[in-house]
Parts: sequence; structure tokens; C-alpha cells
Amino acid sequence: MEKRDKIRFYYSVFLGVFTAVIGVLFLAGAADLYYSGVDALQATQGMYSRAEVGARLGELLAPLILWVISIILGAVIFELFPAAQKRGRVRDDVKLYSRLRRRASEEKNPDIYAKIKQYERVRLGVRLFALAFCLLSAAMCITYLATASHFTSLAELNQNILGMVANVLPWVGAALAVLILEAVFEAMFAKKLLPSLKTIVGSTDTPPKFEAQAERVSAFFNNRWTIFGIRLAVFVLAVTFIGLGIANGGAQSVLIKAINICTECIGLG
Repeated sequence: MEKRDKIRFYYSVFLGVFTAVIGVLFLAGAADLYYSGVDALQATQGMYSRAEVGARLGELLAPLILWVISIILGAVIFELFPAAQKRGRVRDDVKLYSRLRRRASEEKNPDIYAKIKQYERVRLGVRLFALAFCLLSAAMCITYLATASHFTSLAELNQNILGMVANVLPWVGAALAVLILEAVFEAMFAKKLLPSLKTIVGSTDTPPKFEAQAERVSAFFNNRWTIFGIRLAVFVLAVTFIGLGIANGGAQSVLIKAINICTECIGLG
């Protein structure tokens, strides 16, 4: 392993572990805040204040700042020590099929073209099934969440949450599984039909001008300095808007609304 690869690897491990630690600290703080809020509610029938929420979040301020600095430092390190260029590019069969399909015509080979059209009808059926199942899953989840009787008093908050997980999570997981299977089918479909499609497109002359333009555009957007410039521009734009939001009081307004929602609406208080 080269020196730059070792640097990238060890820093990636460090950043991953640091991120996991920050996540655990945040979850622990949220759990402590929740249970202390429930105890306070049962004892005094009141919600915990902004000062209490701010104090708990303030305990995580220093680790969060270090985490953000680590991410920025990692971006700099990864630019100074770029990964070794891989030989060739991993072929995306689905994208290649879509690009060649636009250039195929029935006149070149009617038999192969008819075979392709038959498989495409099967693919359309799979896509429609995946879409219908996702819509069904969304409808079932929305129906459960929109039924007021499923969410009763705060005293039964844990039972309500467990019921929501038991009725909503299976539909979400099933929809995700169907989408994954549909993506796998798309890849297998494209890989199977690419040889036949290349047979049709092989005799079709592609305009050299189009190929040259495509190569120039691809080279421009695959250049690492172009990618770095886009990332830097997005980062500067994000920081600018964050600064503007803080300056005009938007951050304070959002914080107040977030505290009100968490403590009064969804029952964390």
C-alpha cells in the first residue's frame, strides 16, 4: 500500500470512529433529555424549558465543532493525497443500454429488434409493479399515521411508538426490498440485451461531432479540479446562506420552532 493510500485509509478509519462516537453521544443525550423530560412531566405536568434543552445541546458543542473541523481537514487531506487512478472505468450496463437504445432502429435487424421490444415490455411490467407496490406501501403507512385512534395519551407513548414501528416499518422495508430487486433486474436485463443491441447499433454510424462533444463534456466533469471547484463553490454558498440566516435572526427562529415541536408536538416532553 502506497503512503498516500495509508494516509487516506487511516484518516478514514479515524473519521468513521469519531462520527460513530458523536452519534452515540447525541443519542445518549437525547435519551437522557427524553426520560428526564418524561419524569418532569409526570411530577409537575410541565415541559422542560429552552434553557434546559440548550444546556444539554451545549454539552455536545465542543465535540461537534471538532467533528466538523475533522471533516474539513479530511477533505483537504483527500485532495492533497488523491487516490490512485484505476485503470479503466467500471461499465454501467444500464446507462450504456439507454445510450445505445436511442440509436437502435428496426430496419437494421427486425428479429433482434423484436426480441428487444419483448424484453422491454417485461421490464415495463416490473417497473409498474414496483411503482404500484411503493404506492400501496405509502398508502398503508399514511393511513395508519393519519388515524388518530392509534395515538392516544402521552402516558401510552411507548405503546404508540411500538405500534407505529410494527405497522409502518414492515411496509417501508418491503418497499425498499422491491426497489432493490427492481434495480437488480434492470442491471441483469441490460447486461443480457447489450450484445443484441450492439449488433443493431454496430452498423449505425455515429456522428464524429457528437462523440467529440461527449468526450469533451465527460473529460470536463470527470476532472478532479472541476469536481473540487464545484464542491468548493457549494461549500462557500452554503456558508454564505448560513451566515445570512444567523445575521437576520432566522437561526434563532428555527431553533425556537424546533424546540416547540420536539417538546410539545411529538411528545418528547
